[in-house]
Amino acid sequence: MSRLLQDMDIDEILDNLRYLIKAGQLNFALPVFADLHPSDIAEIISRLDEEERRAIFSLLPSEQASEVLVELGEPVVEDVLEEMDTRQIAEMVNEMESDDAADLLSDLPPEQAAMVLEHVEDESSEEIQELLLYPEDSAGGIMAKEFVSVTAGATVKKAIDEIRRKHEEVENIYYCFVTDDFGMLLGSITLRSLILADNKTRVKNIMDTDIVTIDVQMDQEEVARIFKKYDLVVAPVVNQRRKLLGRITVDDIVDVIDEEIEEDLARMAGTGEEEVLEDSVMQITRARLPWLILSFIGQILAAIIMKYFQGTIQQIIASTFFIPMVMAIGGSVGQQSSIIVVRGLATGEISFGDTRRRLQREFGVAILNGLALGGLIFTIIFLWDRDYLFGSLLAVSLLFIIINASLFGAIIPILFKKFNVDPALATGPFVATFNDVIGLMIYFSLLTLGFHYIL
Repeated sequence: MSRLLQDMDIDEILDNLRYLIKAGQLNFALPVFADLHPSDIAEIISRLDEEERRAIFSLLPSEQASEVLVELGEPVVEDVLEEMDTRQIAEMVNEMESDDAADLLSDLPPEQAAMVLEHVEDESSEEIQELLLYPEDSAGGIMAKEFVSVTAGATVKKAIDEIRRKHEEVENIYYCFVTDDFGMLLGSITLRSLILADNKTRVKNIMDTDIVTIDVQMDQEEVARIFKKYDLVVAPVVNQRRKLLGRITVDDIVDVIDEEIEEDLARMAGTGEEEVLEDSVMQITRARLPWLILSFIGQILAAIIMKYFQGTIQQIIASTFFIPMVMAIGGSVGQQSSIIVVRGLATGEISFGDTRRRLQREFGVAILNGLALGGLIFTIIFLWDRDYLFGSLLAVSLLFIIINASLFGAIIPILFKKFNVDPALATGPFVATFNDVIGLMIYFSLLTLGFHYIL
């Protein structure tokens, strides 16, 4: 039974490992990992520095190393594989399931991946090369080629024998798939049904033909939605002719959900997806700098707007006191709307056809919020300076700013989705910068008009 890291002091383990590495006594470090779960070993390695990672990872046997490699983030994988030769990598690839092996090789430089494949067992190499043909974020890109199947005319005994024959190759067997003589999917049988049936029964007589299938070209987000909708544990992957190509299990879907969440959060923040584990300062800088430049340009535009309206600012000095509030409110409202829409698009609860209904709802919410905040700012200014005219102008400005930010925050993610751009991009610096600029335009334009015709 594996020990769990949650029951141990990870800081103490890290201190001991670092001591052993510095003392040149690496052999004494191996027992630490002897019965730890691969995920826990991966967590320990991820918290070491680059040289320490390589030293510790080199100690692991090929089978254990392959299991740990699957759990590591991309930057850490690059570190531990950097000084390994192609034969060593190929040994680990041979121990992996086809989908994990394909993921690993897709992250390697093409020349290195080709050299590794030359040393991989022929059957595994063919499966991996087939998986590499599919987009990384498609059903084909996340499916495994390992599955158990029998033809419809087979007996229950033959199906059970096939499961026994493939038990080492196929982890977590939930179903035995049933095909015709040409490999076209007909149905599936649960292990329970096989155990309870007579050995001589034909599988076609007890198979379930009403099964959910996944098209090999389907986007991984859509696959995750299907798993959630139908509470699936495993699903067969087929092509347009319904030929059985592979299977996707719920643990693959958990990885997809985690990946999509990390990707969306990173884009919302304007950072890289792997930045937490990234050691390279240049890599992190390249991920963040474009979004900071976008924000910088937006603030320059805001400064230009303020210069253009400097006459208004000079004549209504109090207007400058509320600029931070105007920018903050616009940004917050835009973020609220866009994040809700992005989440709805990700879960399938919102589609392009819902645009009109979504905008109507956001418009109603924006008016109520705008009236509430406008009334609040009017009351504050009236009590502060007894200036009900300026208070009225600021309240109206806030109402229009909130309406603009709310509608923009809702419609941009939907438009991004329509044009196959990740909607999560809309919730980051893009929306915040736009709302800062437009919010100031609305604010000073209304103040200028008010100054000329009211004040």
